[in-house]
Amino acid sequence: MKNLNPNRIKSNVTVFLEVFNEEERIESCLKSFSWADELIVYDKQSTDRTWEIAKKYATKLVSVPYSQASENIVKNISGVDSCEWCFFITASSLIHPEIVKEIIKLTNTLSFSYDVIAIPYAIYAFGIRSERSPWTNSRKCSLIRKSALKVSSELHNEIGYSSNRIFEMPSIGEEEVLYHCTHKNASDFFSRHMRYVDYEAKYMLNKPNDRQLKKSFIDIFRALGGVILKRRSFMLGVDGVALAMAYVSYFIMKFIYVWDSYRDNGDVVYPAIREKIDQLWKDNEK
Repeated sequence: MKNLNPNRIKSNVTVFLEVFNEEERIESCLKSFSWADELIVYDKQSTDRTWEIAKKYATKLVSVPYSQASENIVKNISGVDSCEWCFFITASSLIHPEIVKEIIKLTNTLSFSYDVIAIPYAIYAFGIRSERSPWTNSRKCSLIRKSALKVSSELHNEIGYSSNRIFEMPSIGEEEVLYHCTHKNASDFFSRHMRYVDYEAKYMLNKPNDRQLKKSFIDIFRALGGVILKRRSFMLGVDGVALAMAYVSYFIMKFIYVWDSYRDNGDVVYPAIREKIDQLWKDNEK
């Protein structure tokens, strides 16, 4: 890592991050993880200052083709000579120093036999953190021993683990957590989710299964059940209702994308109408 104290304690941790046009968030994120022995950043052809900022902090900065999800990490991780522990984050991640101290204690303890560390976790969506929010989780299994890594090329290219030896790090306090600060406002939410929805809908349509439309429809009601019955988001008042609607809107948009792909939409119908009217005007001029 650049600009680090050479006398610091080794963490035995490699941090992986994949980004695209994150100049607003990436510096705070990388500073927050500058304690790691390695900080590997995959930049997906950013057009802003992301690359310039990342150069100041990354031990390895790689330019990769643009893709959704974590495709480039999944493709490259097997060839990376990383530390014993791998930590997977996004540009929305920040971490409290007290949590880092606990992580370094664990990753430097030879007798520590667990393969996954579940870290106290706080999700902020639209600036709101609440157990009633659809976006909530008390622990995040982002720190995985390299030997227990399990990667998938399916949909979101998820990075998981093959071990059931999971250590739940005790909570220190409300603020001492791994932070995930997402959807800063409505504009940010809709722009990101339109990309994600388009990607997921196209993935579903590439699967040899004619029940994808039905599945995407059922997902709407599962999401509704989650925010109404499980999270009871409405108990947050107007904020809870808005959060619930935003969450469910993702599944509604996905259904519309899938539905639209199963029919002759405007891409087919409108050119035919234009051609027909053009021909009528030509005939009328004779």
